Amino acid sequence: MVKKVNFSRHMEVLWLNQTALWAAEGLTKPEINRKINQMLSSQINCKVNLGKTRNQLTSIWLDSGDSVDQEFTNTAINLVSKYEELPLALHLGLLIAKKKFFADILRFIGRHSKLNDSFTYAQAQKKTVELYGDTETVKRSLRSALKTMVELDLIQRSSNRSYVVNKHKHMVPNELKNWLLTAVLYSEKATSRTLNDMLDDAVWFPLNYHVAPSEIDKNLFEIHHQGNDEMLFLK
Repeated sequence: MVKKVNFSRHMEVLWLNQTALWAAEGLTKPEINRKINQMLSSQINCKVNLGKTRNQLTSIWLDSGDSVDQEFTNTAINLVSKYEELPLALHLGLLIAKKKFFADILRFIGRHSKLNDSFTYAQAQKKTVELYGDTETVKRSLRSALKTMVELDLIQRSSNRSYVVNKHKHMVPNELKNWLLTAVLYSEKATSRTLNDMLDDAVWFPLNYHVAPSEIDKNLFEIHHQGNDEMLFLK
């Protein structure tokens, strides 16, 4: 089965933050679309590219997606007003859950960074082509994903074709810990995984992230104990 590539445009922190704020204000999608058009009109001249960027922003912060429950998105929206500065984990959780292509690039970088804190574009492209096929769409989407990761300060460009992983680990607020577990399940279109398996997922490399068994939200998960681990089933 051909994997879906769903990351056609790069995202910037300001755009993500502003879209989140508009969603939290309770604006309708048409209202948010108009505001995004106004925000981006001076930065993106091509109407087609502006439309793709707008649609990607709303798909992250408004739409439920193919396999993502709307309550997952609503939880993020309802938490926006809680923060003076939006935590990276909030954007990252939505990106991981809804943009599997982006999540797969994160996983590649996370695994690679366990042995080497730098990687080349060629290495990232090789892995992406293995997963998604050797097409210009895939390569263009990879460039958009990597540029987004630079914008989010997850990685830095060390040269024209090389990147360095940012060693700073972002904190995860307590109220996002269980929500992020659901994000990684949505990313894999899964309904269950062991807690250790989820926490060991390389997708979390930018975060200082741990969830103790006692912190598991039983309203979200059914817990089955398996030896020294817990199997979590999404309710």
